[in-house]
Amino acid sequence: MKFITIQNQRGEIVAINPKRITSITKSQGTVSVCLGSQEFVHTKFTNIKSAVEYVELATEERSWKDIEWSKEEDDP
Repeated sequence: MKFITIQNQRGEIVAINPKRITSITKSQGTVSVCLGSQEFVHTKFTNIKSAVEYVELATEERSWKDIEWSKEEDDP
């Protein structure tokens, strides 16, 4: 399973499985990625086109390489 990262409206980075994305919608000025079962990631994207392009590009890039994690400040 491959994950992509996306920033939610609070500025937090979340990892999602792009195969779970069922739709990308805009409602009341918020672009949301729906992961099915009424689970949404409310993003900082301002339009659907940008969100779709990001997901497609991130998914394409993830199909052939591993994520290179940097050491987080709070990691032991």
